[in-house]
Amino acid sequence: MTRKTPIPTPTPTGTTESVPKYPRPSTKAGITVGAFGGFIASIAFIGIMLCLPVIFNVPAGIFLHALGLSIIKPVLINSGSGSGNVIVALGDIVNIGLAAFGLILAQGVIVGIILGIITNKIKRLSITSKKKGIGFGLATGVIAYLVLFVSVILSAYPSLLSNSLTTYPHTIPASLQGLHNTHTAIVQSAFISMIIGYGLFAYLVYGFILGGILTWANSVYRFNLSKSAELEKYR
Repeated sequence: MTRKTPIPTPTPTGTTESVPKYPRPSTKAGITVGAFGGFIASIAFIGIMLCLPVIFNVPAGIFLHALGLSIIKPVLINSGSGSGNVIVALGDIVNIGLAAFGLILAQGVIVGIILGIITNKIKRLSITSKKKGIGFGLATGVIAYLVLFVSVILSAYPSLLSNSLTTYPHTIPASLQGLHNTHTAIVQSAFISMIIGYGLFAYLVYGFILGGILTWANSVYRFNLSKSAELEKYR
């Protein structure tokens, strides 16, 4: 009895090569999707970090302000109250905030691009299911948290936060809370441990969104590829 040879499924290019079960997008597509996913996830990350001042009852933007001080040195102006307090010039407040936003977005996009390239280039790490994609995203978030967040928080960030608490503008909300009269060393030590714990949650959300977007992009790519192959078969 002769064995029938299965008819290969035509590919979108019209050849008779069979379509892989889990086709992978090109490297360029991986970079594009990774950058897009990293950008969207970074926006969510920033939103979570902006909630920190509300939770800790400090002026809005204080933690991002501290991060921005790592890039831009503020111009200090005497408050004129005779107490020796200083504030930051308004133009510098905006620039420092934008620097912090840009730094977080750049970090998120770069991490997203790296994950997009890895999942497209390494066959064993290709995203073949929702569970795998979300898992890779969460793992990426944890790695980014340990490498990019914890290392900075435990090294350079304490001094940046101390400077931020000292030089942050004395707006009405800040004055009402009396933050500038608080001993910065006590505030700093109390915040660092809470920031580390809260940062883990923020990076897990970042990784979840990034993994979800990459999973969705791979699903759309495979769906379009299978439909193209099916249509080509009937031509």
